[in-house]
Amino acid sequence: MFNSLLPQSAPFFKLLLKQNQILRTVAAAVVEILEHNNALDKQHREVATLEAKADNLHMVISRHLSQTFITPIDREDILHINKAQEEAIDQLHNMANRLYIFEFAKIRFPMLRLARTLHHMVELTGNMLQGLSKRSDSHNTREFRTLRNECEMLLSMGLGELHDLSDPTPANILEVLKWSQAYDRMELALEQVVELAEAIEEAVLKNA
Repeated sequence: MFNSLLPQSAPFFKLLLKQNQILRTVAAAVVEILEHNNALDKQHREVATLEAKADNLHMVISRHLSQTFITPIDREDILHINKAQEEAIDQLHNMANRLYIFEFAKIRFPMLRLARTLHHMVELTGNMLQGLSKRSDSHNTREFRTLRNECEMLLSMGLGELHDLSDPTPANILEVLKWSQAYDRMELALEQVVELAEAIEEAVLKNA
């Protein structure tokens, strides 16, 4: 009887998983932009639309959190995961914007590999979050760290390739500057995805 009088907890895991699905779709769209330049306009519009939906969902989760007394896990963990997912989506949106504005005639292989690997990492955060919702460890931490190391190696390789400029014409220098910005945005996205994984891992250690 008493339990029926208590306020019901908001469906936080359902909302966080929905937010993660947006993140995965945005990461896949960035890969699509790099793989198929002819789909640039379509994919850029899709990312912008998804980012707007993610902003709204972020506010919904935050509002529920401020109004809910009982939460399925610590509210600090929900807040951290919500914020990390939102910021990861923002960084991937920024990445898509750079690719759209610069319209690279040729995509560099390290960047494409980075985007694919980052997409795989984002998929793993979905598995980890799904495991957390069931109070279990999805055992993706080691694979995630391996992929993180691969991304760091690809970043170093890509930036090294940029600075190995044999023909320093103004056009080539401009291209290097553009790619440097693109790699900077990719690095920021990587940092946010790593923060997200760490936030989920911390919550799993408390609850699994």
